[in-house]
Amino acid sequence: MRRDELDSYLLQLACVAQRHPLHSQERQIALTKLIHGIVRSGNLWYPSKNQFFSSVQDIYNEARQELFLYICQNLDKYDPERGTVLVWVNVLLERRFFKDAVRKNLTRDYVTKMTITDLDNLASPQESKDLTEIVRECIESDPEDIFKNEHVDQCPQATFQALAMQRMSGKSWKEISAEFEMKVPTVSSFYYRCIKKFSLKLKEYCAHEVD
Repeated sequence: MRRDELDSYLLQLACVAQRHPLHSQERQIALTKLIHGIVRSGNLWYPSKNQFFSSVQDIYNEARQELFLYICQNLDKYDPERGTVLVWVNVLLERRFFKDAVRKNLTRDYVTKMTITDLDNLASPQESKDLTEIVRECIESDPEDIFKNEHVDQCPQATFQALAMQRMSGKSWKEISAEFEMKVPTVSSFYYRCIKKFSLKLKEYCAHEVD
């Protein structure tokens, strides 16, 4: 089916559903056909490669289910004058339901499983921008001043907060150690000890941010 034919078909189903009462059989039949048509079209938005991160498929599936539920309950909000059905549902999926699902899953799918590798990999473009920003904000805000007060012996400027911010910015240990004029093992071992020490506090802060 050509794209213009598909758009016309989905519009017809949406209009049929809108003409009938919310819980009527006719509306439910049209809605079912509409959802199936959207899925079969192969044109439903999907995260780009630079948004891939752990459990992205589960999060996407959850977002898609929330989208379909929203369509069934709020189809009357669709205005054909503002765009095609696919444009409407893809905007909702990308800008609302996928982002909501990422945030809801943070605590149970990411924060509760935070590891040294997870925190280190936040500098990677494969990680979600939302995840990076939330963890960065937690460490930068440091409400109890624990991250800025933990530092390498004899080097008060080399705090865990400073090291973490630089690591999440993508700097290598070689670059960081040169900046603080220390050996790589000294800086990195301190950093990883802090990760272990503050792991529960980081999870607590991040969980609070997404509540």
